Amino acid sequence: MRNNLFLNRLLIITEEDKVAYDEVYHKGVNIIRGDNSSGKSTITHFIFYVLGGAFNDFVPEARKCSIVQAEVEMNKAIFTIKREIVKDDEGNISTQSPIYFFWGNMKESFNPPIEKVWQKFGYKTYDNIKSFSNVMFENLGLPIVKGDNNITIHQILRLLYIDQDSPTSSLFYYEHFDSQLTRETVADLLLGVYNEELYENKKRLIIAAKELENVKSEIKATSHFFSDPLSLNPIHLNTAIENCEKEISTIQENIVLIRTKEKEVNYDNDSKLSFQSLNEEAIIQRKKVVELEDKISFLNNEINDSVFFIEALNKKIKALKNSIQTREFLGNLPLEYCPECLTKIKPSEDGTKCKLCKEPIDESFGVLQARRMELEIGFQINESQKLLELNKRMLLEVEAEYTSELGKLQDIQKQVNAALEDVKSFNEETVDNLNSRKGFLEGEILQYRTLLENAELYDKLINKRDQLSNEISFLNAYIYRTEKKQAELKEAINTRVKEEGVYLLNNDLDRQDEFKNANDFYIDYSNNIAFLSNKFSKYSASSNFYLKVSARFSIFLASLQLDEMRFPRFIFADNMEDKGIEMKRAQNLQRLLINRVSTYNSDQYQMIYTTSYITAELNNSDFVVGEYYSKENPSLKNIPK
Repeated sequence: MRNNLFLNRLLIITEEDKVAYDEVYHKGVNIIRGDNSSGKSTITHFIFYVLGGAFNDFVPEARKCSIVQAEVEMNKAIFTIKREIVKDDEGNISTQSPIYFFWGNMKESFNPPIEKVWQKFGYKTYDNIKSFSNVMFENLGLPIVKGDNNITIHQILRLLYIDQDSPTSSLFYYEHFDSQLTRETVADLLLGVYNEELYENKKRLIIAAKELENVKSEIKATSHFFSDPLSLNPIHLNTAIENCEKEISTIQENIVLIRTKEKEVNYDNDSKLSFQSLNEEAIIQRKKVVELEDKISFLNNEINDSVFFIEALNKKIKALKNSIQTREFLGNLPLEYCPECLTKIKPSEDGTKCKLCKEPIDESFGVLQARRMELEIGFQINESQKLLELNKRMLLEVEAEYTSELGKLQDIQKQVNAALEDVKSFNEETVDNLNSRKGFLEGEILQYRTLLENAELYDKLINKRDQLSNEISFLNAYIYRTEKKQAELKEAINTRVKEEGVYLLNNDLDRQDEFKNANDFYIDYSNNIAFLSNKFSKYSASSNFYLKVSARFSIFLASLQLDEMRFPRFIFADNMEDKGIEMKRAQNLQRLLINRVSTYNSDQYQMIYTTSYITAELNNSDFVVGEYYSKENPSLKNIPK
């Protein structure tokens, strides 16, 4: 099983720093029993609150408490959380107070070692700051829902907690400001239908579509600025430059031929000055080209480093997960004989110490360390990805500039070479005409080089447009295929939930004919209701309560059978006999649920509920937690009068 949540211990401290409640919970079924008005509901309120629920409607006795602390286990990682009961000047309790995390068990948190400290996480999520919901989701293996519909741990708990105050018609824990989209997203998330990769690809599709529109706008603006389409064709411009260079080369050859017919002379002063000027210009331009080459090399190295770094981080996360699985696998290998003397090893009496060295075993420390490292590595991957995209865009611009500057350098170098060759006298009139034509061609080449820089960028934009168009086509195809599979998975899960719901209804006492004869059962998460064949059917208050409880427990029971579900195999219910349900019917429901979960490994789930109608058999069983509470012996102790 995956996505497991267990409550191991609950500690409540009064404002006078006294223990109001301190009980250990076990995996499997946990029953909190007692008379009415003895504080059973208060305990479930505190469980809801410490796990991140937005609750502030505490009874007066609970309002005299200051801190609630819980040792929890999430996916085999044991840690401790605590949440203060913060009040304003008017005595109103905040629903957005932070949660403190200690990466160890509760006993260790009372006197933590130097290397372990409490970490504070607030209610809200910021760009570089995680909320306690983010931490809870990551430890539960739940994908964090991003975007406009932000899902918190409170929204998850609304489908795990069955309270007394919500109307029987409300499937979820009731709250005033609720939306269909929130309920539907929570249901998809817990049922296992929500696909994080699908969400990321949908988000990428939106971004890619915007990028495509921007690129198309740039292409359109550039094409309108240059009326001649050939001005944006790099092949045409390169051909034009080559033709000009060939003509210049021909002119230069003619100049040389003319001069060879004349008497050879040495360089004059003017020629030297001209060559020196061209040479200095070539040096400056070469330096500029070298700088651009270095910049391109640097950016390529940075991009490669980022790619390798991201790959290494992803491999590290994978290695962390593999190490956890390896640790769990190796931890189960039996060692029956001492490797030194081959004597049979005797296990420790309480099973908490190593059979070989007799040192205490900490099963969860390695898992905890790995989870913490996963959180840090995920942040590094996000930052490295942003830097990678920035460097890629910068490289695109630098390469376009480099193409232009390299062409300028080649032109200057040719002028330098020509100056070296032009060292002899020749017919002034012919040479002047040739030089004039040569200068005109060189001017044309400079213009072509400027156009070529724009054409190169335009060509890259065209390629970018084609790449984005292909990516969008791929994303649309992926989204279609994934949503189809998603619908098939949702249908399979709903079928299993329906089977569990029909079982609970059919085995109810003979109080509602529709329940005994039911063969249909539906849950409409979006509209927050559960119903049989007709969603508008009316039943008694007790039958409506039974229907609601059956719906909630059917989801829980289905999660014990389907690994695909992300429901954390944890449910807690306040008062199994609400809305006037009779004792026999309530006790029958308890027996049904306990018999149903008894077919599964109790180490894979936790069910907590309160009751005033407990049978003698259950009252004397290992399922109960704490004392039997009454008005004289309430659940909260040491509360000042």
